[in-house]
Amino acid sequence: MVKPGAILGGFILAISIALQVVTLLEIAQYWWLLFIWGAGIIAGGFYIWGGTAFGESEKMEHFTISGIGFGAIISLTAYFILFQWDNIVDTVQLASDNWVYGAVGFSALSAIMAAVSFLFIITGSNKQLKGVKPGAIIGGILISVSLTLQIVVVIHIRKAYWLLVFWFVGLIGAIALSTGARAKGYNSPTSFVIAGVFIGILLFGVLYCTLSERVIDSIDTMSNNADVYPTHDFLPTWLAPLLSFVSGVVAFAGVLFSSASLPKRGF
Repeated sequence: MVKPGAILGGFILAISIALQVVTLLEIAQYWWLLFIWGAGIIAGGFYIWGGTAFGESEKMEHFTISGIGFGAIISLTAYFILFQWDNIVDTVQLASDNWVYGAVGFSALSAIMAAVSFLFIITGSNKQLKGVKPGAIIGGILISVSLTLQIVVVIHIRKAYWLLVFWFVGLIGAIALSTGARAKGYNSPTSFVIAGVFIGILLFGVLYCTLSERVIDSIDTMSNNADVYPTHDFLPTWLAPLLSFVSGVVAFAGVLFSSASLPKRGF
């Protein structure tokens, strides 16, 4: 029997590949744009993987990764336009530098088409997607956005890579909290203690790093000694740890959204 959905899905996937190839060869040879297309593959692939999985835990994990893929499409699109404009301009094949918008936009479009193609393919296979976890998808998007924000901070605002600790603290704290909340009969006080410790570290860290002149001077010294000075060095130094704190909080929220997508949560 002919499968129109599968045929249409394959056609859309082929168009997305062709669009990405044309973008790289004819508009801008900025090969990092492939990461946007790759994010679309991850988003669509893990979405149907989660929809066809049987276990609740599997669904949560797969939909979270799918959300990370969708978040990466959004985050990378914004990141390339806002922070990689000059680098892309150096590779633009056309007369106008405004084709940077075209290069990034076409890459984002090809990623979305790649993600959508999987939905048509799975429909053409006579399989139904059941048990979709919107919370897990939202959580994955938040995790992806938080990581992008953290990368922007340590690369473009102040080159103090130890600020990545904020992101990991938020992530680990949320994992500990969700683990304790899922334990039967609340028999996991250790997880709650760990979550409280990491939340305290997160709050103390942002206050200390934004108010301490010694820390601020240290961040400036590290940035000045870096091979390439931050492109947004006109911003105040205290903004770097503050934004790192925000990224940690967003990562914290992302993990909790994903965990809450499972039934019988203990929150």
